[in-house]
Amino acid sequence: MPGVCQALREPGSKGNPAMAKLKLIYYMDVLSSWCFAAEEPLARLRERLGGRLDYDWRIAYLFGGGPMGYGRQLSDWYYGRLKTITGITLNGSWREAADDTTWYADLAAQAARELGCTDDRVRLALTRAAMVDGNHLGKRDVAIAVAAQAAGLSAKEIEHAMDDPATTEHMRQTTEEFAKLGVAMQPAFVLRSDIADMAVLSGLVRYETLSSCADEMLDASSKYAEYGGAHPEPAA
Repeated sequence: MPGVCQALREPGSKGNPAMAKLKLIYYMDVLSSWCFAAEEPLARLRERLGGRLDYDWRIAYLFGGGPMGYGRQLSDWYYGRLKTITGITLNGSWREAADDTTWYADLAAQAARELGCTDDRVRLALTRAAMVDGNHLGKRDVAIAVAAQAAGLSAKEIEHAMDDPATTEHMRQTTEEFAKLGVAMQPAFVLRSDIADMAVLSGLVRYETLSSCADEMLDASSKYAEYGGAHPEPAA
């Protein structure tokens, strides 16, 4: 239907979500280089676990939504450091000045989400447009154009949703959720199992780390169910 984002089937969508044993909430900023590094490991985990994983992403914007406060030279230095750890090469050409902001890219991703694009494609399109293609995503009009194309919506629809106070409020709420975790680094992954185990990983982007944590939680959940089935809990 025109004006409504048509959701795509993504890795991790197979299976019955109601049967998922693990909930994963991913707190991220669209233009965070470390979040970029986390995307491929996250996609691998979602593909492998399928219906056992109930996944959601939420904006946790950087710099309070304001200017980044540093220019291209330092940004390139950060990207070089990232490459030594992850092997990922990023394009710093999207940076123009110290007053660049991640706000418009985050807001455009959230606007598309408000319009029904709850999957990853719009936020990933914005991320890649900046840090792979070098487009100036610090500019509002560029963010609108990229988000609209990725969502299959008009620029006016994205712009209207960006101007809606509810969109900004939802971003404020999820950023506040992130702050209450007591961690300082995006990406942050919050994993919860159906036996109330919980893990918070902040700033860690390796697949092995995320996968090992998820597997231990799922294994414990399965063992609880097996034991409870064979040994009914005694009455208090």
